[in-house]
Amino acid sequence: MVGMIFGGLLLGLVTALSILVLILPNKVQYIEKITVDSPVSKVYDAIRYQEQLMVWSAWLSETNSQCFLQGEDGKVGARTVYSKNGKEFGYQEITSLSKNEEIVFRLKSYVAPFEKEVKLTFILIPLPDHDCTEVILWFDEVLKKPHFLIAYFGGIINWVHSMHLKDLQGLKKFVEQK
Repeated sequence: MVGMIFGGLLLGLVTALSILVLILPNKVQYIEKITVDSPVSKVYDAIRYQEQLMVWSAWLSETNSQCFLQGEDGKVGARTVYSKNGKEFGYQEITSLSKNEEIVFRLKSYVAPFEKEVKLTFILIPLPDHDCTEVILWFDEVLKKPHFLIAYFGGIINWVHSMHLKDLQGLKKFVEQK
C-alpha cells in the first residue's frame, strides 16, 4: 500500500516536472535603463575597460570570487576571468564594440549544470541635458533544458536580474564621481 502511494506520488512528480519542462520558457531576456550624469565617452570607457568594470560591478563581492584580465583591456577579445578558491568558473568577453554606442559581452559559465553562454549588451545614448547618458542593459540568455528548472525554482533568474540592477547602480556611482 505504501509502495503504491509512493509510486503514485513519484509518477505525479515526474509528470509535473515533464509538463513544466515543456511549457516554461527557457529564454530569459530583460532590458533595464538608467540615466547617469556623465558624458557618454566616460561611461563607454567604464564598461569596456574591464579593469574599471571590476571596480563598480557587484559580482565579485556578491559571489565572493576573484577575477583577472586576459587580453588587451578595452578591446574585442578582452576577458574578465572569474575564479573561486583558485579554480576558474567562467568569464565575460567583449565580442563587439561600437565607440560610445554599444558594448557587447559574451558570458560563459563552466559550472554544471549551468554551462551556458549569455549575451549582455550595454547600449549608450547621449542625452542633450548636462552631458548625461542613458545606459540600456539588455540581457539575453537561453537556459538548457531540463536544468533550467533549477534556475527557476532556485531563484537564480531573479538573483541574476537583481545583480544587474546593482551593477547599473554601481556604474552610476562610479561614473558620476567628480
